[in-house]
Amino acid sequence: MAPPKRPALSSIVEQKSRPVEPQAEAPAAVPRDVAPAPTIPNDLKTMQVRVNRAGWLEMTRLAQDLDKPLETLMVEAFNDILVKHSKPPVAERRQPIKK
Repeated sequence: MAPPKRPALSSIVEQKSRPVEPQAEAPAAVPRDVAPAPTIPNDLKTMQVRVNRAGWLEMTRLAQDLDKPLETLMVEAFNDILVKHSKPPVAERRQPIKK
């Protein structure tokens, strides 16, 4: 006896909605009391550092003791190593986006 035939997946899955193509309309006027959306600088890069638990714990405690974010301490350390190797200390912390 043959197993029952399965329905096609396309009959089960919902179709993806296609993006609505923009029409040539006049841009809507933006009220003056609405602030423009913040822009994120394109020159920011993400760095990931993996350290042992003891190193992470001490850095976290130091950040708490100094009342500074861990990211600030990391940028400071990056700049220290750049200076140590006669390079300009150009690493900067990202600026928070103001809402």
